[in-house]
Amino acid sequence: MVPFSIFSLGDILLVSLQEEIDDSSVVELSSALARRVRRGDIKGVVIDLGDAEVIDTFLAEHISRLASVLELFNTRTVVSGLGASAIVALKNFNISLGKNLVFALDSQQALEKIEGKIAGR
Repeated sequence: MVPFSIFSLGDILLVSLQEEIDDSSVVELSSALARRVRRGDIKGVVIDLGDAEVIDTFLAEHISRLASVLELFNTRTVVSGLGASAIVALKNFNISLGKNLVFALDSQQALEKIEGKIAGR
């Protein structure tokens, strides 16, 4: 079973991680998202990390790189749902998610941030 799902909400993709994701699944997710964005008129991608208790350097680097690639396609990436334990782990291990990312408390706030960007606000 693939540990992630990609849902289409019009011109926004919602990515949900269903369990701890392994390195090969992270690569598969990145490839799937790049294909979807290239194929259609996608304005934003929300990556919901609400179920991820720990974010390792491999996942963080891929999310950061993915955001950079998607930005080339005029697609904004917003990370939502980071829990306290994940934030503490990121800080303790000095892991950065990059400069191209925007963060939101939850998926609803992430959608609002993307829609605000699309509307030019």
